[in-house]
Amino acid sequence: GNDVDTFLDRLFLKLNTEVDKEAPAFLEAFPYVNGGLFNDTIKSPQFSAKARKIILDCGNLNWSEINPDIFGSMIQAVVNPEYRSGLGMHYTSVPNIMKVIEPLFLNELKEEFEKSKGSSKKLRQLIHRISKIKVFDPACGSGNFLIIAYKELRRLEIEILQHLNELEAQVSIVFTQIKLSQFYGIELDDFAHEMAILALWLAEHQMNKVFVDELHDFGKAKPILPLKEAGHITQGNATRLDWNTVCPKHKSDEIYILGNPPYLGARIQEKEHKDDLSIVFKGVKRYKNLDYISCWFYKGSKYIKDSNSKLAFVTTNSICQGEQVELLWPNLFNLKLEISFAHQSFKWTNNAKGNAGVSVVIIGLRNESNNDKFIYNLSLTKKVNKINAY
Repeated sequence: GNDVDTFLDRLFLKLNTEVDKEAPAFLEAFPYVNGGLFNDTIKSPQFSAKARKIILDCGNLNWSEINPDIFGSMIQAVVNPEYRSGLGMHYTSVPNIMKVIEPLFLNELKEEFEKSKGSSKKLRQLIHRISKIKVFDPACGSGNFLIIAYKELRRLEIEILQHLNELEAQVSIVFTQIKLSQFYGIELDDFAHEMAILALWLAEHQMNKVFVDELHDFGKAKPILPLKEAGHITQGNATRLDWNTVCPKHKSDEIYILGNPPYLGARIQEKEHKDDLSIVFKGVKRYKNLDYISCWFYKGSKYIKDSNSKLAFVTTNSICQGEQVELLWPNLFNLKLEISFAHQSFKWTNNAKGNAGVSVVIIGLRNESNNDKFIYNLSLTKKVNKINAY
């Protein structure tokens, strides 16, 4: 293991060099990656024989069906527990992510697909619509919400193209219209930020393979390497960044904000969190007792106001209880927004080490409309006329 660090350092140089004439023969098979993935020169640590063996064992595993869960699990396992708590880093599992994205936008897109079946024109219009959607997670962690949203949109696109192929006799080569550049995120932690960028690239690679396999002779994927395009993942404090700068919004844009922001009740907030609240709620009375997650609901609400955008966040159920309702929700409803759907309290579970151990709700917000509203409770779904903050 005593030369593994030297090998890795030279390998990373090869991966970051478009034409590397000095590369040794054993590195010739490695491609130029680009995309900034290997831009920074980071000296590899000294490896032991045991560490070298672990790397070789990992290389012998089948990574072709790797689940994005691994990144959230890894972060939650290796980050110091106190540090993780301070960041509010509560990793979200795939089933829980689906509780957010399905009622937020995926169910409606699938209904539109069902209505469009039999019409090539409507199906192509739906693909065009999907290709313009923006998905924005302003507390993205290792990127799980963005990854799953990306994969679900790619799967829906495949279904639409399969149906189009059945309708049209003329078979033409097709490429995906969904791009990583449609996905935006903000993450405070530098390690999680890098993980989110990498995970989106891996998701693209996976879905390109599914695209070709499912569409057989007429579905093609452009070479992923060298990397040309990435998601817009910004490192920084989401409470202090201008969300319109991170994810530019035009009047006709269809944007979905989603995620699992940090919770942190008023009694356990550090000075920095209290400062964040004072910046976000400047001019708002009695904000000091608000849960930290209220920053995301307030900034998100102002972002989607008077636009073709919606939001849905996972949150502790505390913001729907007691004085929190009086302190927060009138400020949101005064923006002429309404709760479009809500998952009532359920116990938090995931695949990661060190679960958050809290009861949560999921709340979706949109501009006031006459469209249906839904309450979810375990396996039950109820259509309602109005949903109040309690």
